[in-house]
Amino acid sequence: MRRGCQGFALWLIALMASMSASATTVDRVAATIDRQVLTVSEIHQMAEIRFFTQASGQSDDDYRRAILEALIAQALRFRDVERFGAQDIPKDSIETRLGDIRRRFASPADFTAALARAELTLDEVRALVKRELQVEAYIQERFAPMIFVSNEDIESTHAGTWSQQRRERGLPVPPLAEVREEIRALIRSRQLQEEIDKWTAQLRARANVDIYAWK
Repeated sequence: MRRGCQGFALWLIALMASMSASATTVDRVAATIDRQVLTVSEIHQMAEIRFFTQASGQSDDDYRRAILEALIAQALRFRDVERFGAQDIPKDSIETRLGDIRRRFASPADFTAALARAELTLDEVRALVKRELQVEAYIQERFAPMIFVSNEDIESTHAGTWSQQRRERGLPVPPLAEVREEIRALIRSRQLQEEIDKWTAQLRARANVDIYAWK
């Protein structure tokens, strides 16, 4: 009964947020994570500044839904980061990531215009970047040491999917000795992402996440 009442209350919050008592537009609730609220405006801001990359061929609707899912995942992960203490991030690391975002635009002027449309300052974007980097640092500290890639993994990958994909693209297949470290890095990246996905799923299972809108 308690959970049902809580669900109704969250639905009521979303309904009230979507209504306007006057000509002024009221921001809408995109999702709730326990008592934390994500708004549609936050999704709009992330889309405007291209904070998350848009996949090739991905529709704007799918992109905005992906942004919402990324924001939910980030919020859940950051809670865990805060429990153990978020690392301080060097300013040059923040500026490097900010530069990556800038390069998603054709020119500096386009990026500046996107900031204006999103109603964000550069310092606010830096704060978003810092939070993302703090999560990434935590992941490297907690999960990266758990990843082990054996020689057997490298050999089987080279003989199987890695070589097959290169042949399908019309590319030569170098001998294993020339690409061993490249394949090791690919396997490590895949295994690390699997650990991140498992961790995020566990965090989400322990939270009360409700999605209402993303556009």
